Amino acid sequence: MRMATVLAAGGDISAAFLQQNGDDPFTATPERAAQIDGVAKLIADFIASARKTLDIAIYDFRLDDDAAAIISAALHERARNNVAIRIVYDATTEPEANGLPEMPPAHLEADRKAPGTETFVNSFADIAEIKPVTGYRVLMHSKYLIRDADSDDAAVSLGSANYTNDSWGLQESNLLQIRSRGLAAIFTNNFAGLFATGRVPENQTNRDLETVAVSGVPVKVGFAPKQSPAIVKEIVGAIACARQRLFVASGVVSSGPILAALSEAIDRGMRLGGLYDGPQMDLVRRQWQAAHVGADKSNTWDKVADHMVRKNSIPYEHNRPHRPHNFMHNKLVVADDVVVTGSFNLSNHAMGNAEDVLFIHDAGVASAYASYIEELEVRYSHTVHSRR
Repeated sequence: MRMATVLAAGGDISAAFLQQNGDDPFTATPERAAQIDGVAKLIADFIASARKTLDIAIYDFRLDDDAAAIISAALHERARNNVAIRIVYDATTEPEANGLPEMPPAHLEADRKAPGTETFVNSFADIAEIKPVTGYRVLMHSKYLIRDADSDDAAVSLGSANYTNDSWGLQESNLLQIRSRGLAAIFTNNFAGLFATGRVPENQTNRDLETVAVSGVPVKVGFAPKQSPAIVKEIVGAIACARQRLFVASGVVSSGPILAALSEAIDRGMRLGGLYDGPQMDLVRRQWQAAHVGADKSNTWDKVADHMVRKNSIPYEHNRPHRPHNFMHNKLVVADDVVVTGSFNLSNHAMGNAEDVLFIHDAGVASAYASYIEELEVRYSHTVHSRR
């Protein structure tokens, strides 16, 4: 299957929609290889347009084969042309990066990754400034690139997709590339904080989300953990205001306020659609039980899950980290003409991570994302719908 794309805002917003290629994750296919290479070329083209600066904040960055060669060539070519490259990456799950092992995340309400990011990122040490980012039981979970933030050609590439072969060939995910000097400036401010401190911020604030206009399209942007309360409030508000359509595509849905908002939407007669990752939510339920979380939360999840489709991915196992990772990896809400996307899982744990979230207010973009989620619903609706 081909990677679907959509353009909006006169071409200043472009979105790419990824899904698992091939039904058997263990069997390589030409189509999967073609999609991986297609994503690599999409990112490489973004990199190639940089003229002065390129900042990269990435949770999981460990490519293989042609994809590694494509991205490596693009970065080295820009470095030879005097583009200043900086990279921050999550080192909480890479203890060798700073020699001081951190406690692992307390819950699965964030992604799991195989080892290798530190090694791959440091292969660019001769051409880039590199900073590992750590945190106590939290992650540097963003996935974005900023190109030439101080120019009229400034752009940001972001989404839910990590920079791995599995993410580009086996996982349902989405990527956005947005040309906007205002948006790039906001992301640059976030990057500067991570690069300067090497730590995930520990405090939350009451600061509202910022809004920029991208060729007339309103785009709100927020960063956890500092703006976590505002992010959750905005997601809940979008769900509460939905009257025509409501879709969710998220590996986990465990945030209490978001679950409550979805439950209330069902009660008022909204048709909720979408999908989630079965093994990840199974583990979340076991964590709730171990933590003696009240039955109300599990019951609310059961109610919401009855309106969604389950993807039965391969569960992550620490003793077999290099098995294929085919998680349902989107972090999406479509509520009427609003699309919520980025790195932010719909979970409590995400509120403490370094995350990025966009709210795009555009009917065409929302329709494209809704169609993508509906396609995924059809694909996985044949799987066994068992939550326990």
